[in-house]
Amino acid sequence: MLPELEENGYLPPGLHPANLEEIVREFGQASELRRVQAESLAWLLGLARRAGVLRVAINGSFVSSVEEPNDVDCVLLIGPGFPGDPDAERELLDGLPFLDIQLVDQDGWDELVGRVFGTDRGMVPKGLVEVISWN
Repeated sequence: MLPELEENGYLPPGLHPANLEEIVREFGQASELRRVQAESLAWLLGLARRAGVLRVAINGSFVSSVEEPNDVDCVLLIGPGFPGDPDAERELLDGLPFLDIQLVDQDGWDELVGRVFGTDRGMVPKGLVEVISWN
């Protein structure tokens, strides 16, 4: 279960596990834009599963109280078997509507998820969501 947003509109610092249903319930229903962003996220997870992505983290204004997020920032951890499905990889590399997708190895994951995305541009600590139960 996702924690409540803090007064600043962010999740508490850290990586918070949630399945797609929880993410959509919390962040994907408040506006038409959020609904279509959630649909793109579901599309991404299907492609990620086919491509052999190991982990997915969501960051940015989508996982905050912002009414109209610009996009959904997604970090996808790839492993040694990637790509399991070259067509799915191609779609991920081409990009999906409303998503900013970064395919990274373990070092990239540690850097982005562990350090870079743990604060906003003003260095205010914030949390991210790791999608669970999708592969």
